[in-house]
Amino acid sequence: MLAFTSSISYQRLISTIANVMNTLEWKEQPLKLKDYRVLKMNLSIIIPAYNEEKRVKATLELLIEKFNKTCEIFVVSESTDKTNNIVLKLSEIEPFVKLVTSTKRLGKGGAFKKGFKSTHGKTVLLLDSDLPVLISDVEKVIRSLNKVDVAVASREVEGTRIVVYPPLIRVFAGKVFSKLFNLLFDLKVKDTQCGCKAFKREVLEKVIPAVESNGFEFDAELLFKCKKLGYIIKEVPVNWSYKKDSKLNLFKDTISMGKGVIRLWLKTYVAMQNN
Repeated sequence: MLAFTSSISYQRLISTIANVMNTLEWKEQPLKLKDYRVLKMNLSIIIPAYNEEKRVKATLELLIEKFNKTCEIFVVSESTDKTNNIVLKLSEIEPFVKLVTSTKRLGKGGAFKKGFKSTHGKTVLLLDSDLPVLISDVEKVIRSLNKVDVAVASREVEGTRIVVYPPLIRVFAGKVFSKLFNLLFDLKVKDTQCGCKAFKREVLEKVIPAVESNGFEFDAELLFKCKKLGYIIKEVPVNWSYKKDSKLNLFKDTISMGKGVIRLWLKTYVAMQNN
C-alpha cells in the first residue's frame, strides 16, 4: 500500500515538473499576433497617417528599436500612396505594429479616435508620423505621466530647443492659433499643436466621447476637455525639428481650425448660459 502511494506521488511530481517545463518553454517562444491582442500592454502609440510613404518607415523603426515589445503601435491610415504597404511589411516582422485603415478621410482627430478603440495600453501616446521630437523626448513625455494626467511636448516652454526652424509664416499661424484658443478657453497651455502627447488611459476613456473635432483643431479641444474635467496637464520641453512635406495646408487648414475653435466656444458659452 505504501509503495502504491509513493508511486502515485512520484507520478504527480513528474507531471507537475512537466507542466512547469512546458510553461517555461512556451514563454521562450516568439509571441504570435493573436497573443499580442490579449496582452495587457503598458503603452499604446497611435500615429495618424495620410500619404506618409516618405516618413513612416523611419519613424516606426525608431519606435521599434526604442520600445520593442513593451508597446503596441497603431498606424491609422487613410492613405492612397505606399504607406499601407510599408506598414504591413513591418508588421509581418514586428506583430505589435498594426495597420488600421479607412477608405474615407478621417482627419487627425478622427484617426486618433478610431485607433484608440483598438488600444490596450495604460498609457496612450498621440504621435505625428514625422516624429518631430527626439525619441528620447518621446520617452520623457511618457515618464511625465508619473505626476500628471496628460503630458504634452511643447515648443514654447523653458528648456525647449528648436533644432530645425519652420518657415516664419507657420510660426506666426501656430502662435496666433494657440493664443486665440487660450484667450477663449483659458487653457493655459502654450503649445496645443506639438505632435507628441501622452495620456493616461482612464483620461481618454472619459474625455474622447465629448470631443467633437476631427481636424487639426482636435488637439486643442482634447486638451480643453481634459482640463474641464479637472485633469492635470503638463508641458514638457523637447528638442523639436520642423519636417518638410507637412500635410497641413496652411491657408485652408488654418481657416478650418479657426472656424472649429469659434464653433466650440459658442457651444461652450451657450452651455454656460443655460446652466
